[in-house]
Amino acid sequence: MENASKRTDAATVEQPREGPAWPAELMANANLPFRPTDALVTTQNPPDFDWPFVPGADRYRLELARDAAMDGGALVSAEPVINFYNFPGPLEEGTWFWRVRFHTPEGGWSAWSETRRFRIAEGSVPFPVPPIDEMLARMETAHPRVWTNSRELAAFRERRLHGAAKTVFENARASVLARMDDPLPPDPTFPYMDRSISSVSPEWVKALQDLRKYADTTLDHLLKAAFVYLISGDRAIGEHAKAHLLNFASWDPEAATRFDINDQVHRAVAYRSAIAYDWLYDLLSPEERQTVQDMVRTRIAVLIEHYLDRQPIYQYPFDSHGWTIAGYIGLMGTIMLHDIPEAEAWVRRAVPAFINLLPPWGGEDGSWSQGTGYWQWSSGSNKELMDVLLSAGAIDAYDKAFSRHEGLYPIYMFPHGSPTGVFGNDSHYLPDWPSIGLLNRLAQMYGDPRLQWAAEAIGERTVSGLQDYFYGDERIAPRPPADLPKAKWFEATGLVAMHSDLTDPERISLYFKSSPYGSYSHSQADQNGFILHAFGETLALKGGYYDYYNSVHHRGYTKRTYSANAITFDGRQGQPIDDFDAKGRMVGFASHPAFDAATGDAVAAYRGGELSRALRHIVYMKPSAFVVIDDLAASGPDGVSFEWNLHADERLTLDPDGGATIEKGKAGLQVRLHGADSRGSKASVETRFLDPEGAEATPVAWAAGMSQMHATFATPKTNAATLVATLAPYRLEGGAPQTIASEEREGYLRLSFEGDAVLYVRTAPAGAVVDTGADGYRFAGAALAVHGDSLLLVHGTRVERDGSVVFESDAPATAAWGDGRLSASADCDVALSLAVPGEVALCELVTGRELSADGHPAARLGSQGVHWTATPGRLALRLEQGQHAYRLDDAPLPGPLAPVTLPTEIDGAPGETTLEAWLDVDGGRLAWGRLALKAGKYEVLEAPAGFAFARHGRIGRGALGSSEPVLLRGEPGLLRLRRVGEAGETR
Repeated sequence: MENASKRTDAATVEQPREGPAWPAELMANANLPFRPTDALVTTQNPPDFDWPFVPGADRYRLELARDAAMDGGALVSAEPVINFYNFPGPLEEGTWFWRVRFHTPEGGWSAWSETRRFRIAEGSVPFPVPPIDEMLARMETAHPRVWTNSRELAAFRERRLHGAAKTVFENARASVLARMDDPLPPDPTFPYMDRSISSVSPEWVKALQDLRKYADTTLDHLLKAAFVYLISGDRAIGEHAKAHLLNFASWDPEAATRFDINDQVHRAVAYRSAIAYDWLYDLLSPEERQTVQDMVRTRIAVLIEHYLDRQPIYQYPFDSHGWTIAGYIGLMGTIMLHDIPEAEAWVRRAVPAFINLLPPWGGEDGSWSQGTGYWQWSSGSNKELMDVLLSAGAIDAYDKAFSRHEGLYPIYMFPHGSPTGVFGNDSHYLPDWPSIGLLNRLAQMYGDPRLQWAAEAIGERTVSGLQDYFYGDERIAPRPPADLPKAKWFEATGLVAMHSDLTDPERISLYFKSSPYGSYSHSQADQNGFILHAFGETLALKGGYYDYYNSVHHRGYTKRTYSANAITFDGRQGQPIDDFDAKGRMVGFASHPAFDAATGDAVAAYRGGELSRALRHIVYMKPSAFVVIDDLAASGPDGVSFEWNLHADERLTLDPDGGATIEKGKAGLQVRLHGADSRGSKASVETRFLDPEGAEATPVAWAAGMSQMHATFATPKTNAATLVATLAPYRLEGGAPQTIASEEREGYLRLSFEGDAVLYVRTAPAGAVVDTGADGYRFAGAALAVHGDSLLLVHGTRVERDGSVVFESDAPATAAWGDGRLSASADCDVALSLAVPGEVALCELVTGRELSADGHPAARLGSQGVHWTATPGRLALRLEQGQHAYRLDDAPLPGPLAPVTLPTEIDGAPGETTLEAWLDVDGGRLAWGRLALKAGKYEVLEAPAGFAFARHGRIGRGALGSSEPVLLRGEPGLLRLRRVGEAGETR
């Protein structure tokens, strides 16, 4: 349904009486939620507005105002006939409030929804969405419309003469020419059309995989041939492509490629044929065009019935296949507009919803709730319609906040060198060609050198996909993300990444999840779970495999909480699977050069009500130790046995001193449990994959025969527990885990780390004040970290040092400060104050923008999210809900430095390489560049201490390319290499 609406002046509208409440069942499950979420800070102007679809409603009233009471009337309003809306013009920056109500012919107007707040940040990017009539009028009437149009076609064809586009074109042409004499592919068959076996059996899945491979291979050939014709005008190849297109149009839509056998094959035949139709349009006779149009019309009718009629995507947006299909409906409608009469209705129904909801699985911070595996596939699918809407002249959806920030997701959650992905199905995939292509496209659209570097750090530019013809801009000079902090909280999806380095592929990384997206679709029941990578190895991993969707192994093990490094109880009971309301919440985060911290609250995910508290705090004591603190409580009087789960890929050994050691490849992880509540835990190791009933759920398909090790530390039955674990990753060769001294004291643990850092962990009941005695600290909070003059308070309200209050807040906050930095967050608006040395100025950490202390407090809070005042030795701030990071001194901002010369000796020949350099966000120097070599295998004979190959890390021997990316931290020194073989040799 199109988003028909009218903007109205509130003063002219009769205010309806208070009516029926919003149905409670619409506030839960996988219904479209209210957006903007309360307290959202957006850089998109205006943001997208959504609310639950109400069956029977004929219209809605959306109102916006600048005051929370909204008693002055709406400044902006609209009455759409569907449950989403995008305004056609920008709003004033600053804080807004919004509400919505629905209308039914029988009951009239409903009560208002809850009033929610959002703030449009200063420097926001306009994203007005014109009415669908205007977008339709803008769209191309001629062909082609996919990736180019009649005005730009000549320039688009010129790309084939240079660079990566030339390689893409030549590869596609050679592939087509090699198969010019092949017979047309026959309509495929499927052995289980009678559904004589289960659709989740291995046999059915194998037959589907064979069907998809056949369809994808033949359709890929069609698109390559049509594309080569579009670019070259080669008549023979065009006729070859046309023959294939008409052959696909002859396939029986009720046979093996029917929707209910496999929706992915059904949709692929339709939308890829539509793309080929667009590119071959001038070769097709009217009768041939009609043949293809009839096929598309027949196949798309089934898609519309499922995802716009029966289960509309704007009512239930969290359907992975449904979301993708809605995009393809919009794509086919855009292609067939003016050719098929019904195509206009396809566009009206699908395109506004796609623009508004893009994407259901993420938010304005660019993150993806279903994990790195499905980010690769779904992000690519999203761009198929985005690119066509752009080339057809409708709208540039790359201006959406999600798209503008999307590149941050792979930089933090799926960086180059990752030994696996993280969270969700298909997380076994490593960063590879999908990431390279997506990063190249994003770098191109925003001119972002950091994304260009991130793509190059994974590998050379991809030239295998047709999109690679126009994805990327080789003129953008790559630059590492030196200006970004090394940790990030993605608020929209409840994900946190903590890294020792963003650029080194052998970084230490911990990933933490407490997500509002539940365990639905491709997400799993792993709220408050973590994953730890170090030195290029997966150490603490997410257990289980995604052999295929809903397999015995996937459903019985991989989806379950006990397969995660998370908390279960009383015999592996955990969070329910396939439940959108099994949610977690990330309620605190801070990042500082000395330490990072995050707090997840997963109590709502344990839907049985057995737990009344399930907080997990994770503290990164930099550079090489993590502390996991679980604050747990049972609801019933008899208590429960809490279970602390840990998973490894290869070797996991229980240690006699209360912990475990994991080894994988060249790295190890020492895990130790501390404190009274951990003593007496029963430790066990399991090598089988057991389902909830204890039966073995063995992986099959590609994961057949694979194994892992699973440890559980189970407490005696108790009503409450504080479980404290330290995790120390280390290199097996020449390394050792960091020494961590543990002292148990009255009401707290004292953990001492190398470099004089100390972490105090409260073990007394929540609300107790911890007094560290001779150490001089008193604090109210879950933990307090100290390193020199820098402090970190985790989920607390007060810190005293030597009798003086150095931090105070009026609500629980997580904050790190010292050395000219402040990072703070809270789950609500919060007032805090802290002791500071001398005078301060408040500047945004990343941008360096100075934040004024002048003006009315409410006005400043409403415009910039903070109001602050400073007196000698004291800084007071009022912060809006969410995360904040500031500079408090005049230290230099990240920026370019003088180039660095790296002396080299390659096979005895002296030389030098000039590297570009930047001052990074923590005040260190990072240099980068490319090393010119004869491609082959090399041995590293000597290297500076801070040297690494961007793609390989600190290798002793390995294959290097002719232009190998390198990194250097610290001072340069001689790099000596010796060539020991050709790149392809295996000796």
